[in-house]
Formats: sequence, structure tokens, C-alpha cells
Amino acid sequence: MKIKSVIFVLSIFAASSIFSQTTLPLDTVLKRSMSAAEKYNGLVENYTADVYMRTYVETLKKNFLYKYTHLVPRFVLHDPKSDEAVIETLSTLKFTYPNNYLQNIKNVTGTLNSRKDIDMIPFYLLNINVYGETTNTESFFMPVRFSTAKYYNYLLKQTQVENNKTYYTIEFNPIYDNQKLLKGHFVIESGTWRIVHFSAEGVESFANFSFEITMGDTWITNYLPVDFVIYHTATYLGNVVASRHLASINYNDVVLRTNEKKEKILNISDFFRVRLDSVPVNNDSVFWAENRVIPLQAKEMDVIENFEKKQELEVIKRNNGDSVQSDKRVQQFAQRMVMDSRYSVKSTMIGYSGLLNPLMLGFSSIDGVTYRQKLSFNFDLKRSRTFKINAFAGYMFRRKEFFTDVTNTWNYEPFYHGNVSLSLGIGNPTYSSLFISQIQETLQNRGIKFEDVSVDYFRDYYAKLFNDYELFNGFVSTVGVEYHIRKPRKNGQALPSPVTGEPNPVEDIFVTRKSFAPYLRFSWTPEQYYRYEGRQKIYVRSRYPTFKLELSRSYQNVFGSTSQYNRVEFDISQNIPFGLMNSFQYHVGAGRFVNQSTEYFADFTFFAKNNFPDNWQDGIGGTFNLLNRHLYNASDSYVQAHFMLETPFLIIRNIPLISDYINRERLYVSQLYTPHIVSYTEFGYGVGNRFFKTANAAIFCSFHKTKFREVGVRASFEL
Repeated sequence: MKIKSVIFVLSIFAASSIFSQTTLPLDTVLKRSMSAAEKYNGLVENYTADVYMRTYVETLKKNFLYKYTHLVPRFVLHDPKSDEAVIETLSTLKFTYPNNYLQNIKNVTGTLNSRKDIDMIPFYLLNINVYGETTNTESFFMPVRFSTAKYYNYLLKQTQVENNKTYYTIEFNPIYDNQKLLKGHFVIESGTWRIVHFSAEGVESFANFSFEITMGDTWITNYLPVDFVIYHTATYLGNVVASRHLASINYNDVVLRTNEKKEKILNISDFFRVRLDSVPVNNDSVFWAENRVIPLQAKEMDVIENFEKKQELEVIKRNNGDSVQSDKRVQQFAQRMVMDSRYSVKSTMIGYSGLLNPLMLGFSSIDGVTYRQKLSFNFDLKRSRTFKINAFAGYMFRRKEFFTDVTNTWNYEPFYHGNVSLSLGIGNPTYSSLFISQIQETLQNRGIKFEDVSVDYFRDYYAKLFNDYELFNGFVSTVGVEYHIRKPRKNGQALPSPVTGEPNPVEDIFVTRKSFAPYLRFSWTPEQYYRYEGRQKIYVRSRYPTFKLELSRSYQNVFGSTSQYNRVEFDISQNIPFGLMNSFQYHVGAGRFVNQSTEYFADFTFFAKNNFPDNWQDGIGGTFNLLNRHLYNASDSYVQAHFMLETPFLIIRNIPLISDYINRERLYVSQLYTPHIVSYTEFGYGVGNRFFKTANAAIFCSFHKTKFREVGVRASFEL
């Protein structure tokens, strides 16, 4: 084993075990253990290891719905043809400080060996650092750190002496029921104050899980896990499926860190990645007999033997023209109609949202029912370059309006966010500046009520060509041009002619308008953390705000353009975490049209109605939820501010049953100023639960100045 010299650090802790074998109180044990954990957390520079993992799956209870379980992707690992299953894998695991894990699956065998089954094996749990603040996926908080101790209660369960060493067994329990908190126990070795055994349990979507970690017994593996036992029980719609995962890690090369100075590393690629380009099935019994670190149990042998017999029968059925494959194709087609699906064809990845996918439906009290569809193509090119086509279409039933966008993006320099994009689509209806004066008069005379003038006068058809490029880390420049064709809608209403005063149809007053507007945008986030997927750079987080500035000018008589104006917008946004489970997010911005020498359209970039929102990662925050959409175009300037406080322990924690299903609560405040609205405010309260990837609901109320206007709701969820 190749090891760099940092033995001195470990020797201090080892030598200290000669002294102080006296039984200590809980507070002292915790203080010394947590102090040691901060040291051990960054002890290893890198390592390589061989990993053997075996999974045993058993269906404990099922009903008629069980046979449809496989239609839900990444839900429960199970065998739809049998109540039991066994999977064995051999892989290599590489770790590089501070948090780069790469697990390469080398060999697979067993009764389940498809890629979707292998993807559901919890390999990520093998990379738990018991000395860290959180797991590498940030799914839950570990209890052996000062920063997380406030979320747990501790109890000294046992003190025992073996081989002249004292061991303390400490039980920990969460102060609140929350999916990010665990309960269990860990065993501490006196003197070194290292963890020798760690056991915990928790909850996730429709399931409970537990895991046990045993640390090594050699001087170099004392601080690394060597054995895992993972239990997982899924309970859903009267069905119960349990799985057990056994894993053994054999380290080949461990290098310890020699630099004790904490360096600020902005590259945090990847937390954890499993490489499984193709499923390397290897059913050679001799090979597995030589490489199976953990012997098969009698029950597992029976499962494998029964599986082999069934395989032989299926071969006979196929030879006899049985319809098994035909039934399977019908099930796959039904699944793809109602769920997100992905298809790989050589170097092309195709994604589709599903024609009857219920998650494509949305609802808000302002916009009513909405329906959308997504289609994507991703073509892999050389040197990690890609060409992507993302198509979107949405329909608003209450307003009978159709929206669409097709964006083609060539990622020519993934290291520096180098992208050239072309977007074509149908955008939000908007108003001409000729009509804004009437809007403003109505706002002044009747407050914020807008019913008398809420007519969609122009339909927007656009084309956008732009290029993004990172000049230095965190600073991205965008150079582009927008071309809009705005056609008046034939809505049958009449307005008085500005010349004769006689009523004229809207389409007789307003004609098709075009605008050609180059723009320049800068986005800067100081101290931007990032990670790489291949050569693609992906921004992650920063403790500083993101500053955005956009400058645009429309030129008259270019490609038929009828508008001439300048537009400037500025926006600041930030996510401020305080504690491990709380955050405060905001974005504040302002914009203005200047030097308008012709008719124009008040169509801002950072202040616009998003009919299918996706803001602040939850689809609800960071935007106005009750603001009449016509008011976005009712002024040539604006100042807006949005704030969101997120915490899991606000109101729901005091309601026992509900607190088991809610893991975050949010408070919203949004404020808008325009010269003619002056003050518009929204307050909101929202919750999110743990059953879906994204599941949120919120209620909002709005005020014009100090006058209450209305209450509305919004909900969004995604598997």
C-alpha cells in the first residue's frame, strides 16, 4: 500500500490512547469526538478500492397493483416476475479530495441485470463520510460535528473496555421529525476518538432505510469504512418490498493529506458518480466463486437456482412463439405515454415528457389549468461538445392561448460555458406604447383594477440568436439579438379613433410591428463554486450575490423594424444559507426604457410573466403569483424585490402527523413599484414534502398600497 507521510497526525491520537482510560462523561466524549471528526474529515487525499456488493430483494406483501410498480421509473427495486431477486456487482471506487467519487461498475450478475435495476442500487451510501457534516449527496446531516449537534439529542448508552481500550456507545435522536435527520448510535474509541462503528436509520419517499458501517482495523483503514449493511423497506398502496445490501471495500492505494492548511477549492466535481456505460454482465460461476468476498446465503442460492430454471423455460416459450415479448412492448408503450422517458440511439439522447403525463398539468387560481409538453434531443460531439434541441409547447385553457419555444444550442466550449443558441417561439401577448397612456389613466382613476382594458392587442412571435461565454470563473457574457414580429389580435373590440373619436376595431388602429434589438448581458458571481460532468462546467453555489446587467437597443428600419429605443435592466440575486437547514433568498432588480423615439413594447427580460414558472428551484418563489399579467407591460420602468425564507421548523413542526411529511416551509414577500402602480405587495406561505422530487404548495395574498386585493394558491410537483 502506497502512503504519503502524515503518520505524525495519527500518531498523536494513537499515543494519547495510552493515557486517560478513565470513563468520561457524555459531554466530554462528544466534545473530543467532534474535535477529532473535524481532523479526520479531511485526512485522506485520495484512494482507490475494489468494492463487492450484493443485493437481495424480497416482496413481503403485494396486491393487484404490484404488477404495475415497474411502470414508475426509479421507484422501487423489485422483480415483477418473482418475489425475490439477487444482484451481485464488482466495481472500482476512486476518491479525490475533497469530494470527488467515481464508481466504475466492472462486473454484474444475478437475477436482475438491466441498467435501470443497477441504477437503483444505493451505491451512494458507500461514500458516506461519518466524520462529515452532511452526506456527499447532502441528503441528511451526520451527528458527529459541532455544527449539526444542535439538531440531535445524545445519550451515553454503554461504556466497555476491550484490550485495554475504552469504547463509548452513544445514541443520537433528532430533535424534530425530518427526513434530513437520522437516528441511531455510534461507537467511539477512547484516545483516538475515532468512530469504529456507525448505525443509523431514516426515511425517504414511501420508504424507511437503515445502514451500518464498520470501520477498518488496520492503522490506515481505521478512518475508512470497510463493511456496509444497508436495509431498505418500501411501503406503497398496500405493497411492501424489502431489500438488503451487503458491501465490502478493499483499499488498494490510500494517500493521506500532507497540507494541513485549508485551501479554498471552487471546483467541487462530482459529489458522486457511477459509471455504467453498458451493463457488464458476467455469469461465469468460476469467476464469482473466486471474487465473491461475502459468501452466498442458502436463501440466495435458492433464488439464483430458481431463476436459472425459469430462464430455461422462457427460452422454450420463445421458441414456441409465446407472446411474452409482445406484452412487454405494450407495457413499455403505456409507461412512455404517462411518464417522462429517455431513449438512447448511438450518440443521441431523446427525452419526452409523455403525452398523458399528469405532471405536465398545472393549476393556479390566476391562470387556471395549464398543460405542457417537452421534447429534447441531445447529440454528443467530440471533446464533450454537444448539440441540443429543446422543444416546449404549453396551453392555457382559461385564456385559450398557446405558447411554444424551440431552442437549438451548440455547446462548442464546455469548459467555459461557450454556447451559441437560436430560439424561435410564441411569447406573451403585450401592449403597444400607444395604449400605455390609457392603461396608466385607468390605474390612476380606479386603483389597480384592470378589467376594463385587459385585452391582448398583440401576439408576439420571436427569434433570438445569442452567444454565451465565460470570460473568467463566475463571469459570463452574452451577446445576442432579438427579432420580434407582433401582430394585433382580432378580438372584436372597438376603441375610439385618436383622430375622429369614432369607434374603430383594434386591428384597424394597430398594425403589425417588428423590432430588431441587439443586446449585451453580463452575469457575475464572485467566488463561484462549480463542478464538471466530463468537460462540461456547471455552476453550483456561491456565498456572494449574482449581479446581472442587460443593455439593449432597437434599431429602426433594420429587417423591417419599426421601433427605436434603449432598454437597461439590472438584477441582484443571492441564496444565503444560515445553519444547515435554513436559507434566505432574494432578488432585487430594476429596469427602464429610455430614448423611445417611436412606438415600442414594454417587454422586459427580468420582469415578465412566466406562464410555466421555474424559479428558486421550486416553481413558486422568486416571482409575482397574483399580479395581473397585463401590468407587466403597463409601464416603461419598474423596481421589484422578492424575498423567501426557507426553514423546516416554523409551524408544521408542532403538528405531529403532518410534520412527518413536510420537510420545508417558506415565507414569501414580493414588492413592486412602477410610476403608476406605486406600491403592489404579495405575501405568501408555502410548504414542500418528501414524496416527490419537487412537491410544493403555497397560498398568497396581495395588496395595492394598503388595500387588500385577493387571495390565490399555486401548487407544483414533479417525480
